[in-house]
Amino acid sequence: MQVEDILKTVTDRVATMISTKTVIGESITVEGKTIIPVTRVSFGFGSGGGEGKGKAGDVGTGSGGGAGAVIQPVAFLVVSKEDVRVFAVQGKGVIAQLSEVIPEIMERYRTIREESRKEETEKT
Repeated sequence: MQVEDILKTVTDRVATMISTKTVIGESITVEGKTIIPVTRVSFGFGSGGGEGKGKAGDVGTGSGGGAGAVIQPVAFLVVSKEDVRVFAVQGKGVIAQLSEVIPEIMERYRTIREESRKEETEKT
């Protein structure tokens, strides 16, 4: 098998392994929420070949190829009637975690404050 043939075989195999379904996974629906996994895909491949003569004058050729891929989960999209949320799988720093939680806390605070104002208005 020549180097060109090996390279074509390796790239064809890698192409069949990686698709949009690999990056954005199959969705799962649980209790009215759709969960969609998101992954990071990394891959590499290579091939090579050569020919030469032995000490006895023999002529020989050789070639080879290989590929590797890593599929790593990075997040999940959770889709509900109310909203779409992204939950990261990999560890985040405290600041990143807080930046995700603060908008929710502020919204809850606004809701409580508005309810409190309504109650005060109804009492008077």
